[in-house]
Amino acid sequence: MAAGGTLGILIPPSGPMVLYGVTTDTSIGGLFMAGVVPGLLMAAVFIAWSMTSTAIAHRHIPREARASLREALVAIRKALWALSLPVFVLGGMYAGMFTATEAAAAGAWLALLVAVLIYRTVRLRAIWDSAVDACRVSAMLFMILAGASVFGHVLTKMRIPQQIVETVIAADIGVAGFLIVMMALIFVLGMFLESISIILITTPVIMPAMAHLQINPIWYGVLLVINLELAQITPPVGMNLFTIKAITGSPMGPIVRGAAPYVGLMVLVLAMIMIWPQIALWLPSTMLAK
Repeated sequence: MAAGGTLGILIPPSGPMVLYGVTTDTSIGGLFMAGVVPGLLMAAVFIAWSMTSTAIAHRHIPREARASLREALVAIRKALWALSLPVFVLGGMYAGMFTATEAAAAGAWLALLVAVLIYRTVRLRAIWDSAVDACRVSAMLFMILAGASVFGHVLTKMRIPQQIVETVIAADIGVAGFLIVMMALIFVLGMFLESISIILITTPVIMPAMAHLQINPIWYGVLLVINLELAQITPPVGMNLFTIKAITGSPMGPIVRGAAPYVGLMVLVLAMIMIWPQIALWLPSTMLAK
């Protein structure tokens, strides 16, 4: 559950991708499409590992009774409206019906209508509370963006990005070496900082170096988000680990040991996308071709 919960920022819609897109002036729709195949690939790897490890240790893990066909159909019928939401948002973007910003608004309205009129689980008071929470989060993000803008201006005045470009040129480490260094740095930062801070601290600094090395910003954005997923399940500040602890009441040690194999699996998928960029870039290329 801790590792599966990280997929929420890779499979769109994704808040970190929006922030990265705004910071780098990269197509948010392209980033969203780029996250689909890697997200499904990572989910498949998680499933394969879970099934394999469970099969090996099946004698020690109790199995619940399988749901009947009738129970499965009833559950699918109840979930159909909720499952239609990502199809509506991503399908509309892919078909060119609306932009990423418009997709967010359309998705919010559809979710509100489904919750109020079909599931009837949301009342007017809850809608007001949600609006207030959204205003608070938006205000926080705008303050962070304002601070990041000042930070980027200071870095430019100090010629830090230019010095990084000069260092990359002098070291002649190439695209692969640059990405390995950046992924290792972000992995370490992820142990102590949250996603928004990492994006706003590192991205403006390395953009000139990425441009010099002709690194596709959409490709890098997917690699960055996967690394930010790792930050959620690596101690000492892994938010998903603390969430699992709060829900289950289990000690942190077993939770960390349980999530450890998934860190390796995520690093494996990260390496695959570094070696084969088309895993991330194929779907956006078909969208942009339209």
